[in-house]
Amino acid sequence: MEKKLKWTIIGGGNGGQTTTGHLGMMGFDVTIYDIFEETIQAIKDQGGVHLTDALNGFGEVKCATTDMEEALRDADVVFVTVPATAHASVAKSCAPYLKDGQIVVLNPAATFGSLVFRKVLDDEGCTANVTLGETNTLLYGCRIVKPGMTQVFGLKNRILMAALPATETDRVVEMLQTAFPQFEGCESILVTSFDNTNPILHPATTLLNTGTIESDREWFFYIDGFTPSIGRYVEKMDEERMNIGKALGLDLLSCLQQLEVEYDVYKDTLAESVSSNPVYLDITGQKTLETRYLTEDIPMGLVPFIELGKMLDLPTVHMETIVTLGQLMLDRDLMKGARTLENLGIDGLSSDEFLEFVHTGRK
Repeated sequence: MEKKLKWTIIGGGNGGQTTTGHLGMMGFDVTIYDIFEETIQAIKDQGGVHLTDALNGFGEVKCATTDMEEALRDADVVFVTVPATAHASVAKSCAPYLKDGQIVVLNPAATFGSLVFRKVLDDEGCTANVTLGETNTLLYGCRIVKPGMTQVFGLKNRILMAALPATETDRVVEMLQTAFPQFEGCESILVTSFDNTNPILHPATTLLNTGTIESDREWFFYIDGFTPSIGRYVEKMDEERMNIGKALGLDLLSCLQQLEVEYDVYKDTLAESVSSNPVYLDITGQKTLETRYLTEDIPMGLVPFIELGKMLDLPTVHMETIVTLGQLMLDRDLMKGARTLENLGIDGLSSDEFLEFVHTGRK
């Protein structure tokens, strides 16, 4: 199986270009799709993607395209590496062209990206027998230097992956490990979704640093922004996440424990751990509240946690406060298209029925 799989990466952002370049460096047949002509043309012109820093080299790309039909035509594995806000629209674009036997992985899924993707494929009448999967986070800490070149700050030691339904996870992980040995199978998409700590770390830190964001000061998001008080608040949000997971039968790692596993950082508090993580050192702070840390991580991350908390009658006051504050500070509704139970296709299910669907694919 090794080196024979054909990969398609949907999304030409930080993660998409880095994944494409990495696969190319390893000698895989890789295609990249993006909606932006400039990005695709730059990759076409040079024949691949340059990576620098923690990964250093050039990854050849077989095909770079803005045509979804062309992108999916020969793919064995499809990585959807786009903002969570685009998962539904990408699913709609993919629906007419997916083929039996393909594996589609939301990489990463934010929270329950595979449920969103499944619902859209069903709504669009897609009959292809594809297996969906999702990862808890992106393998890389990375940023685009220019189209066709990314800087890789570091790679995580472990990426969790699960299929929908969970009965397919072992098969999918075996295939993905031909390129990425860091991928580790877990019990279900409950684990990958609840293991997504972006909505725990990002929104509160952003909103509680608004003064700095709107000043002229240059700052670093994790080093300057993750203060002890903010760290304590985020730890309370993390407790809410873990309590919901526990009620669903999950034994989750805390954010603090995740940093130990993924980055080998060992500190007593979350604030100390985050601010001393070497992979986070060079990540600059934003200069506007119009950031994915709010516009994506709130509706696509915190909202589904809160929704499941309500299903289970568990408190989520710290999460709810950040959702409310985010909407007030941005002065707009973030709930349109948010990952509510209805938009995930699981409204009306009991917690037991939801668990049955996740594990077997049957409602």
